[in-house]
Amino acid sequence: MKIIGYARSTIIDNSTSEQINKLKEFGCNDYFHETYSLEESEENHSLESVVAQMQPGDTLVVTELHRLGKTTRQLTELTDLLKQRELHLVSLAENIDTREPMGEVYFNLMEGLAIMERSLIKERTLVGLNKARKKGKIGGRPKIDPKTIKKIRHLYYEKKETIQYISEKCGVSVGTCYKYIKLSEEEWRKLRS
Repeated sequence: MKIIGYARSTIIDNSTSEQINKLKEFGCNDYFHETYSLEESEENHSLESVVAQMQPGDTLVVTELHRLGKTTRQLTELTDLLKQRELHLVSLAENIDTREPMGEVYFNLMEGLAIMERSLIKERTLVGLNKARKKGKIGGRPKIDPKTIKKIRHLYYEKKETIQYISEKCGVSVGTCYKYIKLSEEEWRKLRS
């Protein structure tokens, strides 16, 4: 059962030395760091790679929870992954230690937050779609009238024009041209009727 420290710098705090000192004081067997930098470093270890090499029963230690992710969603997803892989989490600033009985409360709380976050995203999406519909806006690609489809097919099959030319001439994307060019005769008949 290893105790593994993880430090991550941010755009505001570009040094991990203070974090690493705290992780050493805590008694981490190993520690890894990820530095916020545009240049890749061989010593840079992503959180995903650190978690991937951990074994059930190992403990991941951070100085503060926000070192684990940039959003609540990332944090809840990581917490879920740790629980599934039977890994423990210690955050020094927040006094979280999932090796203790109260640690299970943390996992349950994060699971609840993840469910709430998904529900809120779904609700916001539906509210936005309903508002757009009330304003007469409908999502998705605009429908193409049968005349344009006929023109696309005529230019391709009769005139032997290039897809790029047809796309520009009909005011549609290349992908849309291919979609209607590849219609079977039966599908094309249904569209015309």
